[in-house]
Amino acid sequence: MPQAPRAGLALLPALSLLAFSLAGCGPGRHGGAAPAGARRAAAPAAKEVEVREDPVKTGIEAGDAGLAARVRSRLAGDPRLRRLPIEVDAEAGRVTLWGRAGNAEERAAAEQLVRQTPGVTSIVDLIKVGARPGPAP
Repeated sequence: MPQAPRAGLALLPALSLLAFSLAGCGPGRHGGAAPAGARRAAAPAAKEVEVREDPVKTGIEAGDAGLAARVRSRLAGDPRLRRLPIEVDAEAGRVTLWGRAGNAEERAAAEQLVRQTPGVTSIVDLIKVGARPGPAP
């Protein structure tokens, strides 16, 4: 018995898939020109979207993100503090600092700078004083 019919059967699924994927490629799609006299359907009207407050309260408030950014900017702008690995978080005016300072004076300077930032109502200072960890040997 000849092998030709089996080869044709093996190509059938591939050809079916090709035909299915090309079915949506009609005139006027993907840059093709529409035939003369063909009209495009009007675009559907935009649906109105209702925006509600998130009851779960995911994410941070915009004011908190702005306050944290101002604090980070002030720390980066101070030549004594810009090299310190200090992280900043803000929530409702309360700024939390954590990271490392080389000595108590650097820690106090960071806290003082943050205290003078407009919008800061309180500070949680978790900065550790001491040698910063270096690369592993």
